[in-house]
Amino acid sequence: MERSETTSRFDGRVALVTGAAHGIGRSIAGRLLSQGASVVIADIDGSAAAATAAELGGDDAVVAVTCDISNRAEVEQAVKRCVDQFGSLDVLAANAASADVVNLMEISENAWRRMLDVNLTGAFFSIQEAARVMIPQGRGAIVFTASTNAFWVEANTAHYSATKFGVLGLMKTAALDLARFGVRVNAVSPGIVDTRLAAHLVHDPVQGPDYLKRIPLGRYAHPRNIADAVAFLASDEASYITGENLVVDGGVTIGAPIDVPAEPLPGALR
Repeated sequence: MERSETTSRFDGRVALVTGAAHGIGRSIAGRLLSQGASVVIADIDGSAAAATAAELGGDDAVVAVTCDISNRAEVEQAVKRCVDQFGSLDVLAANAASADVVNLMEISENAWRRMLDVNLTGAFFSIQEAARVMIPQGRGAIVFTASTNAFWVEANTAHYSATKFGVLGLMKTAALDLARFGVRVNAVSPGIVDTRLAAHLVHDPVQGPDYLKRIPLGRYAHPRNIADAVAFLASDEASYITGENLVVDGGVTIGAPIDVPAEPLPGALR
């Protein structure tokens, strides 16, 4: 991958991106790499992570590790790889997550526990292990991938939404706890992004165009739109920002858009 004109944005810094083999995580890894970072791509699918690392970099600036974030030992090893390979850990993009659409009454206990294990406990392991390296350094930027479901829920997402509510609470508390060490913690909350996880909706010939009517900007997000937000929050441009949630949803959660009539309604403000 060619380095961009903004190479110096993360020059000399080391980033760990979880869930980086596909979709949003892959785009985040590519963006950080293109702007000068050395990147460790972590994913539960080790072969896919290795393939992504080869496609994005193919050089010494990017490596891949197999990591199930619900397993603390594997998270610890991913962080250790950053330090052993590149000498530090400056940016954590805690992106890995599980998603599912199931009616409340059909969510099994195993499905509930797995969702919490990955999305919430995994987020906790990730930030805690990263902070063990960042605190002695006196610097670091951590960015969670949350979701608009963390505050604007939809039907049939009880277990997923519950974990994303939790991620925002974890983010804000961690921002308070780590600020005195020079470690910033923020989150991005995507709306619907055109990835394989959302393909069942985005590319559905009926539901896709119907849902699109709810989005004021009139298009689904591309993974690079989320990567832009993560890169900003991880950069020095956001050096005075911590404990914040940046919503990247095309305006969905502002309210429900309607067609504006050609003539003002009676009594409407002018």
